[in-house]
Parts: sequence; C-alpha cells; structure tokens
Amino acid sequence: MKAKSLVNISDYGKEDILRILKAATAFKANPNRDLLQGKVCATLFFEPSTRTRLS
Repeated sequence: MKAKSLVNISDYGKEDILRILKAATAFKANPNRDLLQGKVCATLFFEPSTRTRLS
C-alpha cells in the first residue's frame, strides 16, 4: 500500500483497511517501541493557522 492521506475511506480497499487496523493494533500493543529511532521527523505547515492568527 502506497502511503497517502486518509481523506475518504472509499479510496481504500478491504485489504488496505485491514492492513491499517492490524498496524494500529500492533502499535497500541507496544506504544514504547522505538519506531522512529534513527529517523528524522518533521511537521510541515503549508498554510497559516487560522486558530493561532485569531487567538
């Protein structure tokens, strides 16, 4: 399954959904696993935050 945003559940087939749920179950069973060890993670914002701007 190619990584993509979850916008519409109908974009996914039964096997994709089952794979996502299986991965979620595995992550929940072991939340302290070092999944990102040795990786670089970033959060990118492409639009200004309305909430921040108005508060």
